[in-house]
Amino acid sequence: MSFNLTSEPWIPVLRDDGTSDRVSLRECFAEADQIRRLSAELPTQSFAVLRMLLAIIHDAIGIHWESDLEDMHETGLDLSRVDAYLNEYEDRFDLFHPTRPFMQVATLRTAKNEASGLEKLISDVPNGDPFLTTRAGTGLARVDAAEAALWLIHCHAFDPSGIRSGAVGDPEVKGGKGYPIGPGWSGQIGGVILHGRHLAETLLFNLVPTPESLDDRPVWARDDVQTERRELEAQPRGPVDLLAWQSRRIRLVGDAENGVTGVVLCQGDKVTPQNRQGLEAMTAWRYSRPQSQKFKQAVYMPLKHDPTRSAWRGAPAVLSRAAAPVDGHEATLQPTTTRMLKGLDPLGSKDLSATLELVGMEYGPQEATVAELYHDTLDFRVSLLGEKAAPVVTMIHDALVTTDQAVWELGRLARNLDLAAGGDEKSGVGATQRTQLAAWSALDVPAREWLAALTAATDTVEAHRAWQQEVHRALSSEARKLLTTCSPAAVVGRQTRHGFMTAGLAESYFHAALRKQLPLLEQPTQRGEEE
Repeated sequence: MSFNLTSEPWIPVLRDDGTSDRVSLRECFAEADQIRRLSAELPTQSFAVLRMLLAIIHDAIGIHWESDLEDMHETGLDLSRVDAYLNEYEDRFDLFHPTRPFMQVATLRTAKNEASGLEKLISDVPNGDPFLTTRAGTGLARVDAAEAALWLIHCHAFDPSGIRSGAVGDPEVKGGKGYPIGPGWSGQIGGVILHGRHLAETLLFNLVPTPESLDDRPVWARDDVQTERRELEAQPRGPVDLLAWQSRRIRLVGDAENGVTGVVLCQGDKVTPQNRQGLEAMTAWRYSRPQSQKFKQAVYMPLKHDPTRSAWRGAPAVLSRAAAPVDGHEATLQPTTTRMLKGLDPLGSKDLSATLELVGMEYGPQEATVAELYHDTLDFRVSLLGEKAAPVVTMIHDALVTTDQAVWELGRLARNLDLAAGGDEKSGVGATQRTQLAAWSALDVPAREWLAALTAATDTVEAHRAWQQEVHRALSSEARKLLTTCSPAAVVGRQTRHGFMTAGLAESYFHAALRKQLPLLEQPTQRGEEE
């Protein structure tokens, strides 16, 4: 009994009316303008499925020139070509096909013909311990075909590194084991999704032109059948190949009627992250001095998301190039998707809002376990992607740099108060970290509202001043909390290795530093100058 992804409902979506649903591939494309977004259990699942949808569009239509994209933004997706493509390759999307199961190897087996439990497939259960969900017991014993399809795609994209079962027929296996080759490709990047008003617009926003190549195709469209053999240093054949990269060799154990109860999970094709910016469109990039010295050429690495930083703190790297050059090279490169959308300016004078979604996986030691899932969103005006918005994006970058410095000064206030009360360097570090965390939390909502209101026509001086006022208000409030709760010992003060310190001196130092970091507060407003 088959489970064909083209016709069976398996993709979780949120419809425009707010209801949740599951749709097949055909329904997903046909009803994309009625679907708000993909809504899988984990954001990383939705990210992996979105990349699969993009690979289908690329292979079905062929987008090789900016003019192709311009036409699509004007007329929409050619659904007839997508539907014809799904007809042509329908058998390749059968999850339990006897010879070519979707994104699997039908003959995959270990020397002992053993299969692993579903905890190897399901990322929210690292090493059998519940992590991101409360899945346990029967939830780990069996999943239905629809959920198995989601985890299959997710595993290729985000599976941690580590030793895997050795596949019979894989010449790289040693002692029955497949040794680590790194996480799945999507786990090596900081995923960036541009969301429109509905899924149809989101798909358009995340398409980019690709080089014309007969070889650059997703794995399901190739005539050669996937086997146990793999390449240790594989080279992606192009951007489309990388969208559905086979980081593992997998065979699901089960069927459509009874569900999936196990998995054979082996190593797949290793891909390295250095200088893939010409192939990977859905991440920002950073210049790496150590990697450049190692390879004796300029090397850019994917800009992974920092779990300690909200999306708004990294906005400039995604919206434009704003950071100062490093070693004569651009410090960051924005995702190709945002750069392409900026060139097309599809919404132009309408200046509609869009949503930036950041998705990523943080791994533990040796990248062998899931440590944390990163997910955040940020609303912004599409005009910020245009060339006319360059001064505004530069202002955003400068504003966030000074905000970092101002929050650092608040942390120093906390450290000084701790020292004045008799604390040591270790306790001072803890006080600093707690205070800075509280400051970033206080700034989170105001920052999102401030960024969402900016347009290409924004007065940069007044907007920057408004933000500095917000920072001053928030940090002054946090400072008052520290000062009103400090101990009597801190008020009296004591001699420290940094000099004599009291609560009063700490407060004075803080306000002086804050005025230095927020200079626009001391300058007259434009209205004041006119008066």
